[in-house]
Amino acid sequence: MSSNSADAIVVGGGVMGVAAAYALANDARRVLLFEQFAIGHALGSSHGPSRIIRLAYEGADYVRLARAAYALWHDLESESGENLLCKVGGLDFGQPDAYMLQGVRATYEALGIPYEALDRDEIVRRYPQFNLPADTVGYYQADYSLLAADRCVATLAAQARRHGATILEHEAVQVVRPAGSGVVVRTERGSYTAGRAILCAGSWMRPLLRQLDLDLPLRVRKEQVAFYKPADPSVFMPGRFPLYVQRFAGTTSLASGFPIYGHAGVKMMVDRIGPEVEPDDPERAIDEPRLDRLRAYVAGVLPGLGNHIVEAVSCRYTMTPDEDFVIGQHPARAQFVIASPCSGHGFKFAPVIGRIVADLAVRGTTAHDISRFRLDRPALQKV
Repeated sequence: MSSNSADAIVVGGGVMGVAAAYALANDARRVLLFEQFAIGHALGSSHGPSRIIRLAYEGADYVRLARAAYALWHDLESESGENLLCKVGGLDFGQPDAYMLQGVRATYEALGIPYEALDRDEIVRRYPQFNLPADTVGYYQADYSLLAADRCVATLAAQARRHGATILEHEAVQVVRPAGSGVVVRTERGSYTAGRAILCAGSWMRPLLRQLDLDLPLRVRKEQVAFYKPADPSVFMPGRFPLYVQRFAGTTSLASGFPIYGHAGVKMMVDRIGPEVEPDDPERAIDEPRLDRLRAYVAGVLPGLGNHIVEAVSCRYTMTPDEDFVIGQHPARAQFVIASPCSGHGFKFAPVIGRIVADLAVRGTTAHDISRFRLDRPALQKV
């Protein structure tokens, strides 16, 4: 086999792409992965010191995938010798009618997931950092963990290479097209062939899929986070401050806070409020009005955190209308597998989704339930 051919080509080297390449290479498949920038770049959706992994979902299918992801992250730790997860416990809270809050509790109950129901007074007793309305309710779940995001991406890429994958950085894919039952991919450097292709290009996904006569309603938002350096960092360390997600009534926007981990500051965000942008929009500057909105939120909920922002950064959310992922084979060209595990909550699932798309590419099936993510669901027909 020449250096320009492979069993499978992966387009996109974010966390999903390197996870797919790792799964394929681990199965002794010959893999070419193309990344237009460098592995670990900060222009997409996979960078930064931390992400959440949790079981706090309304759907049993998401919980099953999250449990599989926990196990695979731990397997990757054992194989690589890297520390990728930090178990810290987590809290979902809001007013009783907040978005998804009661659904999360119902899923805990239905699946027998251990949790604690807390009222406002108990939350504040345990975590006096919070200032919360009197009618706040919360659900504490001990399995909430932090993922070392940058290290996760680097480790998946390193292990993919160790198993034989070829990762081509700074090589942007310009053309994808079918060639009989296989695929052809063209970059500025050459033409490459494979039996299958996995497309996981993040915020660049929609224009890539248009080349294959498939237009999905994927919208790219520019979101941002800020890192606060408190006067007393000790009260915001793991063990004293939880990972948390605050939910609100009437909106899918969420607020979240992370204990200090992999950074000098406490990571804070209010997400799903950023402007819609084009995939290639180079603008990464922080939007001051939205940063002011975050400042106001932090001042109200965590008054002891202070106002010393040591860093503010932006990232890209690729959103579907229903905020569920897109995973499956192209409806007319099964040699292309599409993976857009997006909408701001996909990172945690990377190793299991990598396994899923590798199996779809090679065998056309997966042992996991991905029916929620099918390409022909009604929410994706609104282009």
